[in-house]
Amino acid sequence: AAHAQALAALRAQDWVEAELTLEQLVLEYPDYPGPYVNLALVYLHDGRDGEARAMLDRALAVEPSHAAANTQLGILLRTEGKFDEAEAAYRRALESEPDHALAHFNLGVLLDVYLRRPAEALDHYDQYQASLGAPDETVGRWIIDLQRRLGVAASTPSVAQEDGP
Repeated sequence: AAHAQALAALRAQDWVEAELTLEQLVLEYPDYPGPYVNLALVYLHDGRDGEARAMLDRALAVEPSHAAANTQLGILLRTEGKFDEAEAAYRRALESEPDHALAHFNLGVLLDVYLRRPAEALDHYDQYQASLGAPDETVGRWIIDLQRRLGVAASTPSVAQEDGP
């Protein structure tokens, strides 16, 4: 019940309620990585990066391959300019959960914008799009741009198509 309450508070962006509930959860269930990750999200929202990093480290101490913890760690490391470490974190997330959409998206951004490895970025953007129910139009445009720059033919439509003339 407390977990559901914490998730509802996160969705409602009730950061104080989420923080209080999650702090209690990590005390009561220290062997579960999820509450640490969610608490890290609250701390990140508040600009408390050091505390967020500590919660992600605790989540990864419990479960080193936890996809969400590694993805959030990658995002944090990218904002700190630690691109190689961020890439390693995203890749750990994908090793444990190959279809983890957020890891594919963020690894694509890292490879495209920061590391200038467009061919690899294209692969991760494609995998991100494939994981969605409906294509992300912005990412679809990024894919088209990368395909043009790389001289790669489009394999499937990456942007939702409109019916009509």
